[in-house]
Amino acid sequence: MTDTEDWQRDVVEPVLRVLHQAGVAVTADVVATNLDAVLDDAPTAVEVDAALAELDEDNFVRTFADTDDYYVITDRGSGHVSNELEAEGFGFVD
Repeated sequence: MTDTEDWQRDVVEPVLRVLHQAGVAVTADVVATNLDAVLDDAPTAVEVDAALAELDEDNFVRTFADTDDYYVITDRGSGHVSNELEAEGFGFVD
């Protein structure tokens, strides 16, 4: 497995899943906190922020309204989660 594949599996995909399950705009810190609650080796807030920037470039997420800190998942991102990730798994902690 390459470093890019590891990054996708370990950071990008979990971030996308949390946003999908949250259903609301959240910050990188909120995503990181939720991942820390469910993963043994959770990505840091800095890694989550980098993943969000990458996901934004690829139109899987977008910033909310006029903020630079809050992100929501796009239809493309939701479709990816629905089609590509396992049906059972972790996500947003209520």
